[in-house]
Amino acid sequence: MKKFWKSYSLVLVILFLVLSLGACGGKNDAAESTYSEDSWSDINKTSKETEIDVETPETDAVGEDNIGVNENGNQKTTGQKLITTSYVDAETEAYDQFMEWMDEYLTIAGGYVENSDVYSYEESQRRCDLTIRIPAETLGEFLAQMSLECNVLQSSRQEEDVTLNYVDAESHKSALLVEQERLLELLSQAENLEDILAIEDRLTSVRYQLQNYESTLRVYDNQINYATLQLSLREVGELTMPPSESWLARAWAGMCQNAKDIGRFFQEFGLFLVVHLPTILLLGLVILLILFFTRKPRKRAQQQREMIKAQQKSALQEMANNVEKVNDNPPS
Repeated sequence: MKKFWKSYSLVLVILFLVLSLGACGGKNDAAESTYSEDSWSDINKTSKETEIDVETPETDAVGEDNIGVNENGNQKTTGQKLITTSYVDAETEAYDQFMEWMDEYLTIAGGYVENSDVYSYEESQRRCDLTIRIPAETLGEFLAQMSLECNVLQSSRQEEDVTLNYVDAESHKSALLVEQERLLELLSQAENLEDILAIEDRLTSVRYQLQNYESTLRVYDNQINYATLQLSLREVGELTMPPSESWLARAWAGMCQNAKDIGRFFQEFGLFLVVHLPTILLLGLVILLILFFTRKPRKRAQQQREMIKAQQKSALQEMANNVEKVNDNPPS
């Protein structure tokens, strides 16, 4: 802070000298040109010194305005600026009831659903992927209540520390505000057009940078104040239970699951027959028509086969009789 007041005093002295030169510069053109060059160099010098010497507002930036939360969702006291993101994979048997509870809770807590993707395969097999924004200090309580309303299969948490970036942005913003104020003072005291244009050009650049830092701080404030929850929820007919370590329990659970799979197979097979019944009937009708129109050709073919078999049988019988006669009357 002492450096700041020393720099501020130095700037006042420089401003006084600049104004004195400006007052004397109206007597001749050479003096006016000297005022223009010297005053603008002093502005740039003052701007650089301001950015370097301004103390970092550690207490104001991260001391009282504390939004970080710990593992239980409570506010931290370390002065950190944390962007909290949680990921939860869950399932529920009462999909509509859970969605109503969540909407009601978010309304009371001041949260909102930022993004929603809903998939409905069947009436009892719905799924949604939600991006929820909720005040960081209520995130832990919300997750605890949600674990009672649905079955949480997996959860994770990520915290990004942006304290240094936040403090740096605030420091630049403070320095730019000081420089903007001084430029406005010089602008009100400038007398020639060249100085006015130079100061306004620098003032435009300062205001543009100031808007960028203010926008950055607003984005940080939103991300810090409101935690992000990525929730993937699906509707199931039966909740997933953790496996038991007992051998008998595991065997019984496996048998029950096998029986359920067999029952599900016959259900799906019956569903397949019902769904494809028109196709099956159509194929059956086509087969009957083919059999009807090919009845006579098939009958003639059958008769020909029987006739050929009879001829073959007669020929074999005749050959057998000839062989028998030759055996009975051998040549002398």
